[in-house]
Parts: sequence; structure tokens; C-alpha cells
Amino acid sequence: MIITDIIELKIGPSKKKNAYKIYIDYDYAFLLYKQDIKKYQLEIDKEVTSELFDEIIEDTVYRRAKQKALAILKHMDRTEKELISKLKDAHYTDIIIEKTIDYLKGYSYINDERYASNYIRLKKSTLSILTIKTKLLQKGINKELLEKIIAIEYNTDMNDIDPEIEAINKAILKKYKDISDLNYDNKQKLIASLYRKGFDLEKIIRCLK
Repeated sequence: MIITDIIELKIGPSKKKNAYKIYIDYDYAFLLYKQDIKKYQLEIDKEVTSELFDEIIEDTVYRRAKQKALAILKHMDRTEKELISKLKDAHYTDIIIEKTIDYLKGYSYINDERYASNYIRLKKSTLSILTIKTKLLQKGINKELLEKIIAIEYNTDMNDIDPEIEAINKAILKKYKDISDLNYDNKQKLIASLYRKGFDLEKIIRCLK
């Protein structure tokens, strides 16, 4: 394996930190910093043995990928798709990302089912089911898994309040403290506004009655 190119680029929020994309046999291999290049004595046309390649991957690249992922998760929970996107933005290869995701799943640092359940519990009193579904699908939650979690989270007994009814009532109260005096036009505008937010039309009308 031969180093065929070393390309410098600026990374970080301010794009001021120097990093180097290392290409081996014309394929992008990994991102390193100046101290790494010095440590491993890397330069264009240098041969990279399998032993050296594995050492760079395990001791530097994979280690940093795990650190990066854990730092992201420290601030807030993420879906698998969101974390993969973050790692791609940090210039990690698909192989390193897959290995990192497997590591995180092994310790339950990421769990899409847990994420979706927590998200629904947090949002179901203010957002429509449709909006919640759309947002979670965009975050990469599997559709079948999502339907199963929604069925559980929205399963109400006869004495329970439907979470979406509660959400509609809260949305109405944000605009109007008392809807008893609303004229026809304002009521239609309110219905349209709630419907655009993804709430069920039948439930909107029921709340307004």
C-alpha cells in the first residue's frame, strides 16, 4: 500500500484547525493531524505496511471516532442516522463509522427504539401524531418500529385523555383563552391552522365544540 496523496483541509467550527486527508492507492483512507503524520512518518510515495495501517486505524482513527461519537451523545441523545451523519461530516470512512456504531450499540449508547419512545413522550402533548411521525422518520427511525412504538405510547384506556386531544387543546389555548365567542371566520382559520400542523380534523372539531 502506497500513500498517493496527502490533502490539507481546514476543519472545526471556525475552519481554522489543520487536518490532512490521507489517500492510499488513490483511495481515501483516513483523516490525521500534523502530529500523527510526524508520529507515523507519513509522506507521499511512502509504503504503508498492513501492520502500520492497522496501528493507525486502531490506535488513532477508531479511537477518535469513538471519542467523537461519545462527545456528541454527551450533549443529547441521537438516532443512529443522525450519528452516522455527524461522523461522515467529520471525515470518517464507512468502515470506521460502522465499527463505531456497533461499539455504541453494544453499550446501549444509541438505541433508536428508546430514542423514539422518549421523543414521543416528550412531544405528544404538544405535537400531532403526523408531525411526530414525520420528524422521527426524518431522523431515521424505522417505519415499522415507529408504528409499534406509537401504538404503545398512544394506547389509552377509556378514562385516559387522548394525547392528541390534549395537544390540540393546548394549541388552542395558546391562541385563545376563551373560544366561546369566536366568530365563524376566526374559527375556520383556527381549524385550518391546526390542520396544517398535522392534527386530525375530526379531533380538532371535537375540541372546538
